Amino acid sequence: MEAHFVHQLDDVALHGTYHRLAVIGLLYELGTDEECNVFLDNFWADFPLNRGVTGISSSFDLNQKLTDELAHGYYHWYGSLTTPPCTEGVSWNLLKKKEKVCQRQIDRLKAALAATQNGINFNNRVPQPLYHRTVAEMSLDSSNAALNRMNPVQTAGSWVYARPGDTVASVSAQMDTWGGLCATGHEQSPINV
Repeated sequence: MEAHFVHQLDDVALHGTYHRLAVIGLLYELGTDEECNVFLDNFWADFPLNRGVTGISSSFDLNQKLTDELAHGYYHWYGSLTTPPCTEGVSWNLLKKKEKVCQRQIDRLKAALAATQNGINFNNRVPQPLYHRTVAEMSLDSSNAALNRMNPVQTAGSWVYARPGDTVASVSAQMDTWGGLCATGHEQSPINV
């Protein structure tokens, strides 16, 4: 499971129209029933089960959570949104540290997705080619919020977008379901990191 926190710069005059979006991605892996994610539970009750319902009434410090996680290191590259129209020019920041999530939380997400217009249970897009892009390994020193840029890395694909039992044919079929909905280009996301 993966969570995306999408940020948008509003000052087009200052920043231009390209690279105005930034995404911070958090990865989750299945843990035990005792490893339910406290961060997710902060707003899980507000997670919509009905189409058209939006908003979170819970209060939590997202800034502190993300600053703490960025200190553990992250991968950075330029890509696109992962949902149609898959607009390019997005600054991606994928946290290296994986969080645990329990089965109850995964079931809650599946129930919410099943309640959407299309009734989908999986909403991931298949990986896109890396092309000319460089993935950089970065860290944030939380004591002074200074960026520490490390050398570009050739990742080993330690995080890939596949489900148990996926085959080449099933991944190709997933790709077909996105046909025509997304932009094409050399900065499409997601990528295997």
